[in-house]
This record gives sequence, C-alpha cells and structure tokens, in this order.
Amino acid sequence: MPEQTYFQVPEGQPVVANLGMGVDSSAIVTRWLLEPQSRGFDLDQLTILIASVGEEYQRTKDAMEQCLFPLIARHRVRTVQVARAGQSVKEGYVVLDDTRTPTRLVTEVPVTLGGRMLDVGTVPQVSSTLRACSDWIKHLPLDSWLADHVGHAPFVHCIGYSAEEVRRAQRDLDGNKGHRRPDFPLVRWNWDRRTASDYLLAAHGREFSRSSCYFCPFQHSLAGRETLAASWRAEPEAALRALLIEHNALVMNPNAKLFGRHAAHEFVRDAGLHEILNRHHDRLAHLDWSVYEVRRVYHARKGDPNVKGHAYRSVEPLETGSRTAMTALLSDLAAEYGGTVEVDEHGIARACLRKAGTSYPTAEHALAVGPALAPAKERETFNAVFAEVTQGATSIAARRKQALATAA
Repeated sequence: MPEQTYFQVPEGQPVVANLGMGVDSSAIVTRWLLEPQSRGFDLDQLTILIASVGEEYQRTKDAMEQCLFPLIARHRVRTVQVARAGQSVKEGYVVLDDTRTPTRLVTEVPVTLGGRMLDVGTVPQVSSTLRACSDWIKHLPLDSWLADHVGHAPFVHCIGYSAEEVRRAQRDLDGNKGHRRPDFPLVRWNWDRRTASDYLLAAHGREFSRSSCYFCPFQHSLAGRETLAASWRAEPEAALRALLIEHNALVMNPNAKLFGRHAAHEFVRDAGLHEILNRHHDRLAHLDWSVYEVRRVYHARKGDPNVKGHAYRSVEPLETGSRTAMTALLSDLAAEYGGTVEVDEHGIARACLRKAGTSYPTAEHALAVGPALAPAKERETFNAVFAEVTQGATSIAARRKQALATAA
C-alpha cells in the first residue's frame, strides 16, 4: 500500500467519500475539514455519499446530527443520502437527501435489511471475508448513484479501511478496474481505530461508536459482549428487533442463530436483560402465527456425493391463526404425515417429516410454528428438483390444494 499523507487529485476530478457513519469514515471527513493539508483536493470536488439502512442505533444518528453534519454544513460539502428503493434490484435506489448543509440523518427508507431478513426468514450470514448484508443494503444504491452521477469519468473513491484492514484494502485494489481510483486515507496515515477514535473525541468532544444495524452479527465478537449488552440496554427496541429477526429465522432453520454459534435469545438471558426478554415474549404472544412447511434440497458440491454443496429452500405458510390453534394444527399434520412434534430450547414447535441423508443430493422436509411474518417463497424449479431427489414426493401444500379441488 502507498505510504503518504495525501496525494494530489487533479483539479476538477470528482472525489467521492463513502461515509459509513462509524469511527473510521467519520475520522477521515473530520480531519479533511479541520486540516486542509491532509486532503490534496478542493472541497468543491468532494461528495460525501451515505447509504442509509434505516436501522442504525440512535447514538449513531446523534453523532451525525450533533457533530459531523454541523461541521460538514459549515464547510458546505455536498452530502448525498441514498437507499434501496425496494427488495428487487429492478426497483433501483432513491435519493433521500442531497444538500451542502445536512442536518438530519434520514432513517425513513423504503426497505430495510431487517425487513429483508424477516421476509426471507434468515439472519445475516457470518463470515470473516463476506459482508453479504452490506452488499445487499448498501452497494446497490451506492454503485447506482455513482453510475448515474459520475459515470465513466475518472474519480477518486475514498473508503474508510483502517490501518488494521490492509488486507481488505488490498482486495479492493486487486479487484479495481477502469476509471475508479481507490484511496484509503487511514491506511496512508497509518491510523488504526484507536487513533481515529481519539481524534474524533478531541475534535468533537464525544465518543463515536462502530456503526451497525441493531442485529449485526459482528457486534457479539467485535464490539464485545459488555458493549452489546449496554447498547441493547440503552435501546431496547433495537434488541427486540434483533430477537424477532432471530426467532423468525430459527423457525425456518434451528441453526440460524444470530451470532453464529450463539443465539441472541441466550445472550439477552445471560446478560440479565430480563425486561427485554419479557417484552419479546409479550410481543410474540400478540402476533398472528402460521404453520410453515419448510423443505430443502442439498446439492452435491461439484458433483461429489460426499460433499454438501448449495441448498434450495421452499417456505410455504399452510394456515394462519392464534399460536394455540397453529400448534394444535401442527400436531394434527404431524400425525397425518408421519412426524413427531418436538419443542426446542427456543420454544419453537416443529415436526420433522424427512431427514436429510448423508450423501448428496438429498432433501429434508419439516413443519414448524412461527410468527406469520414470512410469505411463501421458493424458486420456480424447486418442486421439480425436490421430486427428483425424493423420487416423486410432493408438498403438503400441494396435496391439500389437490384435496380441496377434488372435493369441489
């Protein structure tokens, strides 16, 4: 990586800085505005670009509106807030705000990542290198805005990787093509997160925290258990959102714990956040519930029957009503189709109708009772693939529809 305080940007060439609203990117913008010699370009070349996800902690919103936005407004730097316009890529993005005097972090967005998680019945995926959730909620509006407003003109793209994240910066450089010129100011300045945090404290008189959604799986490992407990204690609605997303995902997959091997439900209990847990159970009690039919097909990886590859999943709500009624229906369906109802440690009732085999491809089939939040969802080819793997098995939903048609 280049080692220099700044590099000179050609006059008139656009500079776009992704502001993720956490410590790193906030430190970059703050230093640029307070120390002009750290930039290498005029402020009229700069656009600060924010992808709003709608589910940031209040402390992040406060830091932006009380500290960083006033500083940006004094220097009249163009600041653009964008968001996804909907679940589908075809819906594109929306511009929430475009101003040189920002005052408010816009959190009213058309679609949120939490809404996406509830819709598909899953939790964000944990990986040391993969940020699939950020890709989904942020990259589309950011990349689309750049395509519309920068196009193919050369520009400098500043990203807030810290000095501890040289590998991430190098991956960005290695994959870069064309007119985009990546820049990582913190790497060039040799600023780690502690240095950036201290700079923000000195400049603004307050601590800045990591920016994350309420249910970010990395909070548990990177922020630390005590920090996470304090965050959820201070903002219980954030914790309740995380618990609902996890519970909904666990209905579809008993392994879908929010923090990988650790469940948010267990974390809240162990952290002594009993009032939050009670409120969570109370909210569940007031929801409508469904019996879900959940089927999966596990493919062989690269044709090797001994190695599990990617999976297809089908989710079908069979009926909706009270939790009591749906639990009773689950028992009836399990008895009819050869399953046994069990209740797991999260209080989720399910019945296994087919277990996955040990060679691939293979399939599994289950029923579970959960909040009526996830719509029916499967790819067009799922039923054909499922029938092929199971030698002709069909879904309960299809059999019930056929029975109704026959009766009519």
